[in-house]
Amino acid sequence: MIKTTYMMTQEVLLMLKDAEKRTGWAMIDLIIAVMRYAMRHHAKYEREHGRIAYQKRLDGDGMPIPKFRVKVKFLQREYDYFNDMRRFYRRSISHVIAIAVLTYLPELVERIESGAYDDEVDSYPYKNCAIYDKCIEDATVFHIWWGLPCDPALLAAEFAR
Repeated sequence: MIKTTYMMTQEVLLMLKDAEKRTGWAMIDLIIAVMRYAMRHHAKYEREHGRIAYQKRLDGDGMPIPKFRVKVKFLQREYDYFNDMRRFYRRSISHVIAIAVLTYLPELVERIESGAYDDEVDSYPYKNCAIYDKCIEDATVFHIWWGLPCDPALLAAEFAR
């Protein structure tokens, strides 16, 4: 288990606590589920260039936005998955969690409460992670897969390149 700390605004924290009460799920399980759920919309958040963006520090009136440290424990694969999201979204993990909670948690909670939530269907799979690197002269190219394609032959074709 990886122990770490994330910064959360009061709004995000209250949404997670309300979701805990409504669903009976632990906060950490809700964070993992909503992050995986949000990954379905990865193209909306990916950025190729720039610095890592963090949550806003000041509100519209120039006043500091209070944030709270939340200690969490993740499995190694979850921690790696979130770090990959940080890399490709070019946002801090705390910021990505805030986006996921504010945008997708209400929908996720509705699906859990109605019994329509299916972990295998509703979440971007982080099982079966594969990392392949290939060196061409002085350049190294990394291919990262989270999940498997429906046709595993696609992976074999990619490795053969």
